[in-house]
Amino acid sequence: MVIETRIADTNAAAGRRATVGAEYHTRGAAAARHGRLTVRGRVIAVVLCTLLAWGCLGMIGARDARSDLGAIQVTTYTVRPGDTLWVYASSITPEGGDVSETVEQLKALNNLPSSALQTGQRIVVPLA
Repeated sequence: MVIETRIADTNAAAGRRATVGAEYHTRGAAAARHGRLTVRGRVIAVVLCTLLAWGCLGMIGARDARSDLGAIQVTTYTVRPGDTLWVYASSITPEGGDVSETVEQLKALNNLPSSALQTGQRIVVPLA
């Protein structure tokens, strides 16, 4: 009799666990049937919405690159021994002009990473 009671209690406990598990799976199926999202579905929806918003903001903030400086007449200059970009820029900068702006313009025209020049190098310079 004691053994039968324990077996009945064990079966009842197992049945309850099986019922709890069945209810859990049934709730997930019911949520899907009623159009409700599960926790996993909510997380995926939030991530997708965040990525979509980030992409839209990136497109709004993007600007076209404009490099149209207009047509500039240029000539070339061959660097001589002892020439520096600063000295050459100061010789072609108009009176009262900013030599540093001319240096930056020369660097941009010639795609120079620095102000260093090599003897014999040819650089493009704007005509005044």
